[in-house]
Amino acid sequence: MLIERALTESDLSLLALIDRSERVEACYRVENGELILYPAHFDMRGWPEGEAEENARVLEKCWRSGGWLHGLFDGETLVAAVVVDNRVIHNQGLSMRQMKFLHISRAYRGQGWGGRLFARACEYGRKVGVQALYVSATESRNTVEFYQRQGCRLLEQPDPGLFALEPHDIHFYCRLD
Repeated sequence: MLIERALTESDLSLLALIDRSERVEACYRVENGELILYPAHFDMRGWPEGEAEENARVLEKCWRSGGWLHGLFDGETLVAAVVVDNRVIHNQGLSMRQMKFLHISRAYRGQGWGGRLFARACEYGRKVGVQALYVSATESRNTVEFYQRQGCRLLEQPDPGLFALEPHDIHFYCRLD
């Protein structure tokens, strides 16, 4: 039975168990303010070396500073999670919070869980009074097109600090009004 609930500090180590395996056939990059699709072929297996541990540290800091962490469990196993940071970002004349994390285990994709968790993050953003969510998305076609279907739009000027952390990501925002 699948259960959605707030994540606790003790759940943070479970994030590494989310199966983010994916076969990527195409990616996007931004050129002159436009998304350009290009062929790319790689088979993502699990988490890159050290990334799960780094995510756990970043998300623990987010949790301790009042961020919002929500998960989907199949029994005791965390199979999906979404996280919204507490820090406000001002960009394009909007007050935003960053959606720091949205991952769905491979076996649970294609069932609407990504859209449902994204909608939960948007509900949270509205509740705390921000005008938009900031999304730094990996450049894979599936990920970029998922966020576009959720109503995300390309930022004209990414946040300099977030862009420095993820220069290859596609930096989006999703208005909440």
